[in-house]
Amino acid sequence: MSRSQKRVTGGAARQSSPTCHRRKFKAGDLVRIIQIPEHLKDPRFDLRDAVTRRMRTAELFRFCRGREFTVRGFGRYGHVELDVSDDSGVRKKFGKYDTIWIEQEFLERVEEHA
Repeated sequence: MSRSQKRVTGGAARQSSPTCHRRKFKAGDLVRIIQIPEHLKDPRFDLRDAVTRRMRTAELFRFCRGREFTVRGFGRYGHVELDVSDDSGVRKKFGKYDTIWIEQEFLERVEEHA
């Protein structure tokens, strides 16, 4: 490529990249988890092996269903990042520093009342 030719930063490939998924939410939005992935609904999910028993992923998702959290960011494939340890109930049951990455279709925006 010569100096006079510049690399194109737009175009079809760029527009369809995973980072450009349409977002229903933005960082800072208050959302409620209204549903969780089907496989995490099974109470036996966390009993599969030692790693899942220790992490308690499915239990955390089930516990957070119906609760409200602030959107912290977005993953490469459109997943929403929620710092669920902001909730005192989650902290009490699971400890600090828990984050959930969840698909947008499992969330709804919560209108804040002034």
